Amino acid sequence: MNSRERYIRALSFDGPDRVPVMHCTLKGAWLTHGPALVALYERYPSDVLLSSHTQGPFAFTGSERGQWAEGQVTYDDWGCGWLWNTPEYMGQAVHHPLADWRDLSAWKPPDPMTGEEGVRLMAAEAAADGHQHFVYVDGGELFQRMIFLRGMEELMLDLHAERDEIFTLRDRILEVCLRRIERWGKTEVVDGMILRDDWGTQQALMIHPDLWRSVFKPAYKTLVDAIHNSGAYVCFHSDGVIDAILPDLLEIGCDELNPQAHVMDVEQLGRRLGGKVCVRADIDRQYALPHGTPDEVRDLIRRFHAAFGVHGGGYAGWAEMSSDVPLANGEAALETFYSLTYD
Repeated sequence: MNSRERYIRALSFDGPDRVPVMHCTLKGAWLTHGPALVALYERYPSDVLLSSHTQGPFAFTGSERGQWAEGQVTYDDWGCGWLWNTPEYMGQAVHHPLADWRDLSAWKPPDPMTGEEGVRLMAAEAAADGHQHFVYVDGGELFQRMIFLRGMEELMLDLHAERDEIFTLRDRILEVCLRRIERWGKTEVVDGMILRDDWGTQQALMIHPDLWRSVFKPAYKTLVDAIHNSGAYVCFHSDGVIDAILPDLLEIGCDELNPQAHVMDVEQLGRRLGGKVCVRADIDRQYALPHGTPDEVRDLIRRFHAAFGVHGGGYAGWAEMSSDVPLANGEAALETFYSLTYD
């Protein structure tokens, strides 16, 4: 069984030989661990084909977050200004081109094909791989891009008031995402697309679930349908406590969820999601991975597997390596993933 078949079988509850693994590595981890991390990944390879340029899922190569330039504001393709405090993590949007709604009529989103060379890179690397690995690509974001363009506080007030402008902005961003999804699909080698929007705080959803359903759920349904029509699976990523909208994510057809599972009731999540959707649970980046022991990392992964991986599939391994994660904890995570099978 090759890596691609393994991941597809996990998504479809079709009894793969073991839990599939997707590597996740921030820049600081390479700087901290260097050749030792390379050797670790060689012992426990990713079942997902990752970009040789970013070591992450393939994406359009335009600037989505500005870039690291110490003490300087840099701008992305959407006109948002970014300040990065460290080259390892995403910076903060400090200039919002739509801080004044009066600028909306004149504002233009980027050409959806900006950075199209990322698609060609993916196609070339999938061909060189013989498509032996599962190919994940970026499907885009809605809520986060609205925050970057408008500003967090202003957007939250706008949502509360349900201003007409938020629907106009949502749909203009949506159109860019749909054009890019269509372009990915034309390659006929993409296996899955990741929709990414952080919706939860550490306590609850950022907005009332009914508001989420009225403003964002229809747009996500449009994206999910477009991805499925292209022949690909859909993964939805969100950090934070999002249990209020889990039934909605299942209803619109998500095939995989990538949640910050440890901030919710893991066993309850297993009862709600087990056998219904594949879960690529984010291993605790607040304590277990950076500060816990290898045994604590192993125990948490086994807890996730017991919750989600007992239906002939439904669980995928994922542990984000950053500069503060000891190599021993990364090794414990990967070794444990590789040891797990499905009932």
